[in-house]
Amino acid sequence: MKRYVRALGIDDAPFKPHTKGETFIIGCVVRAPNYLEGVLRRNIEIDGRDATEKIISMMEGRFGVQVRVIMMNGVTFGGFNVADLKRIYEETSVGVISVVRKRPDIAEIEAALKKHFSDWEERLALMKNLPSFEYNGLFVHNVGIGEEEAKSLIKKFTVRGKMPEPIRMAHIIASGILYGESRGKA
Repeated sequence: MKRYVRALGIDDAPFKPHTKGETFIIGCVVRAPNYLEGVLRRNIEIDGRDATEKIISMMEGRFGVQVRVIMMNGVTFGGFNVADLKRIYEETSVGVISVVRKRPDIAEIEAALKKHFSDWEERLALMKNLPSFEYNGLFVHNVGIGEEEAKSLIKKFTVRGKMPEPIRMAHIIASGILYGESRGKA
């Protein structure tokens, strides 16, 4: 693995649940371990179905050729706008790592999806049966990248705490844009 590998870290802006409209995702292009090289923004529908396309579009710009891994804070953005990790990998040829602080409760997610969405089975399918493991207090999904390489990249991009810097930076920027100052944890 190259010493100065670049990652695209993605997180969504805070939003009001169960509302119509849009929020946005922020992408941070970071050279390991924590050198910010670029910031991207895409609007997404709250509880929509466009997160996958918007993430792929981030890789089509000038930074895309430099990115060697996509790191995301979970697989859902703007509520239940579920990213298709397999499709992102297939269309970009870049491995995808999704990290969250605790293991998702699939039964709870399924119940919420059934209650609010007629296409709940499709959304749930995007979240189930993904390769996963736990590492350094994080629950990780990995697509297009092996577990050992994913662990190595998480370690390479984590400066303090548990969250890799590309995701942490995207979170800080997204909340700062929305609120005028950053708040919360990625």
